[in-house]
Amino acid sequence: MGDSPVEVALSVRAEHAEGPLWDAGTACLWWVDIAGERLHCFDPASSQDTSWSTTSQPGGVVLGATGEPVVATPEGLAVLDRITGSLDLRVSIERDRPENRANDIKVDGAGRGWVGTMAYDKRPQNAALYRVEGDRVTRVVDGLTISNGPAFDESRRRLYLADTALYVVDIFDLDPAAGAVSGRRRLIDLSAEQLWPDGMTVDAEGMLWVALGRAGAVHRYRSDGTLDGVVDLPTSNPTSVAFGGDDGGDLYITTSWVDCERRADEPLAGAIFRCRPGVTGPPSPRYADLPRQAEKDVTP
Repeated sequence: MGDSPVEVALSVRAEHAEGPLWDAGTACLWWVDIAGERLHCFDPASSQDTSWSTTSQPGGVVLGATGEPVVATPEGLAVLDRITGSLDLRVSIERDRPENRANDIKVDGAGRGWVGTMAYDKRPQNAALYRVEGDRVTRVVDGLTISNGPAFDESRRRLYLADTALYVVDIFDLDPAAGAVSGRRRLIDLSAEQLWPDGMTVDAEGMLWVALGRAGAVHRYRSDGTLDGVVDLPTSNPTSVAFGGDDGGDLYITTSWVDCERRADEPLAGAIFRCRPGVTGPPSPRYADLPRQAEKDVTP
């Protein structure tokens, strides 16, 4: 997989591109620029990238059942009006922790949202992973510092979650029907190398793909933590990955510019890359149960 040619899918200087999501219904790659405070929609067929201001740092985006963009804002989940650009908060998250913001969002096979957080100042153990069903928000994993993921392997009943600040990825046993996790254990520890495990996804063969900040690469791991493949990049800080394209065989990779130590030496930092590593992955499910208004907060 190190021989998989990587191309620039979208030549853009994003400050910190993150959260790529392939939506089969729109045949587009949705992504956010966290530091640039914008939501993007990239159409590979036309090479057109459309963006909207989010007025604050977006942690990620998913699409609702009817295709509306749902943005993980610092306050919670908000729906973007693509015509006016306005954001309508529907679900509050971490109202009791205003020093935090959302850092990632994914949707599982049941249509539930999963939102990870982090503190603006990256203070230790102040973040968490939440499961969102309608207006019900449940804290699933607490005591995180920088939550990234999760990635789901529901057929094998696994959930993967990174704490980037600790350089680790953990694996959990997953009950897909209930959305419950248990049996947390360490899968990958990159503390010796000081590499950042960031956004991730699972392919059709049950392998975990992780964007590794500082490594300039995306790694493919087996479920026992064994390294199975590497995709090298021409920039040092990939941030996340998502499979897409008509056949699910395109691997999209977002990258950061602000995290580069020597920005002048990395002219492609902030671009969106693409390769075809020889395996496929599913598109993102859509968020199934979007409430009209945010009235409830975290369930202890």
